[in-house]
Order: sequence, then C-alpha cells, then structure tokens
Amino acid sequence: MQIRTAIESDYKPLMKLYNAFVGSDRYSGYDNDSFQKVIKNPQNYVFVAEEDNILIGFVTFSIRNVIRYPKQIAELDELYVDTNHRKKGIGKLFMRAVEEKAKDLNCYRLYIESHYDHKGAHVFYESLGYTNYGYHFMKNL
Repeated sequence: MQIRTAIESDYKPLMKLYNAFVGSDRYSGYDNDSFQKVIKNPQNYVFVAEEDNILIGFVTFSIRNVIRYPKQIAELDELYVDTNHRKKGIGKLFMRAVEEKAKDLNCYRLYIESHYDHKGAHVFYESLGYTNYGYHFMKNL
C-alpha cells in the first residue's frame, strides 16, 4: 500500500470513492465536480492510497492565508478510506502525510472539517491530538 499525490488518470476510481464517501451516485459523470481545477491548483492537495493498483482512499486539503495568523494555514477538506480497508492504519498514514506537507509548507495550524454526525471520525481525530474547537456553518449560494 502506498500514499501518493493524485493524478489525472485517477479520476474515475477516485470518483467511485467519492460516491461511497457522500453516500450517493452524484459523481458518475464528468463536469459534476472540480477535480481538474483542484489537482492543478498549487494551493490544493489530493493524496490517494493505492493497493495492488486499486485506489482505496483519499484525503484532500488546502492551504490558505487568513489575516489573523502570521503564516498560512492548512485545512483538511475530506478524508475517506474504503470500508473494506479501515482499521489498518491508512487514516493515520493520510494524516501523517498531510501534517508533513503542511509543516513543509510552513503552515501555522491544520484545521479539520468534519460533519457533526461523524462521531467515529471525531474520536479518530482526537486520538491523533486534535481538539474540537467549535462549529462550522454553511449556506448554499
């Protein structure tokens, strides 16, 4: 099993994982996502876990500047491991890769967004030393 940066040819297998991640088949067709924009943007990162030439998970994060911090921050956007490959340390490997990249980029802090219903994810992040500090809010525009 290896963790690597996603490439354009990962599109179809990655979108299958996204369908499992969101629980619907909304990523079956092209142009229903921002994959191309994300992998070409130097502020965005997509790492995939691959085993026997099959993608089994992904993590995405972005780097940005905010006025309140002297250095840029990293924000974890999504992390998913196929249900058949969980409890094998892949999530921890993803988090280590994200943290290392954020440190290499001299980020001040790493933030994580996680849906309030994902209690298992909250336990996972807390086990890695992350603190639950508040809520995220959103509004569709």
